[in-house]
Amino acid sequence: MNYKVGSKNVFFINLKKKYRIDVILQKKISKYSRSKIKHFFINGKVFLNGIVCKKPSKKINYSIIMFIEKSYKKKIFFPENIFLNFIYIDKYIAIINKKNNIIMHPGNGNQTGTILNAILYYFKESNNIPRAGIVHRLDKNTTGLLVIAINLFSYYKLLKLIKKRKIVREYEAIVIGNIFSDGYISAPIKRHKFFKTKMCVNKHGKKAVTYYKVINRFSNCTHLRIKLQTGRTHQIRAHFLHINHPVVGDKKYFDNRNIHCLKKNCFDYIKKFPRQALHSVMIKFKHPKTKKKLKFCSNLPEDIKKLVTVLKNNF
Repeated sequence: MNYKVGSKNVFFINLKKKYRIDVILQKKISKYSRSKIKHFFINGKVFLNGIVCKKPSKKINYSIIMFIEKSYKKKIFFPENIFLNFIYIDKYIAIINKKNNIIMHPGNGNQTGTILNAILYYFKESNNIPRAGIVHRLDKNTTGLLVIAINLFSYYKLLKLIKKRKIVREYEAIVIGNIFSDGYISAPIKRHKFFKTKMCVNKHGKKAVTYYKVINRFSNCTHLRIKLQTGRTHQIRAHFLHINHPVVGDKKYFDNRNIHCLKKNCFDYIKKFPRQALHSVMIKFKHPKTKKKLKFCSNLPEDIKKLVTVLKNNF
């Protein structure tokens, strides 16, 4: 059975002494009687740390309780043995260095071959975690670092960190045009009115803030280090298009008119560059369990390194 779970159905329990789980639940959701709550246990709708709990008398003092009110039908996704480049794994989280040309989650026309399918293969418990533990995303052709929750406890802790903007993410990108100084872009983002797979700057959108530093400038291109304050869909790509500096290779957000003033060698190379030149180079946060400060870095992949070399040689 598959269930729909909202944050209001998840309770973090941290008590000095142990109490029966049904007593705790009855206090958390007082609209139900103890006898009604007992039926939820019997029907397998109470999860303790991601595992079905059918014992209402079980005593706990530090756990995550997930309570299911309604069931719903959804597609079942299957585990697949897809290579993932893990750079860190413990009992709570995994850090992946994502490659190019792989999407995060199954969708229309893409039911297999995703990061989610791979996670289900590597971590059996992920089947009991919403989105298989995916707490943030990278676009199909964006490479770099991702943090994945591998149990229910870390999933909700990481979501809280993201909501409070306590997970720092930095990227490197090559954009069209010369940017001469560091700065930021503060412009709300909303889904495009006509092109539903695109985002755009719109005064009615959600707040979005992007900071950037200049690493190097080439012949009508700039290498940037980018830090996100918010994490909207396609935020970097939409923001830099908005200031007329689209990301190199981004077929969705720019066309060849943006590169007409490049030298011929650069023009030809950039015109053929197969994806957006965007890479998640750093992620920093506190471990959801130990509270230890963690920082992970990833070098630019070979295709973007080669792009930088071509731009340097033709400066």
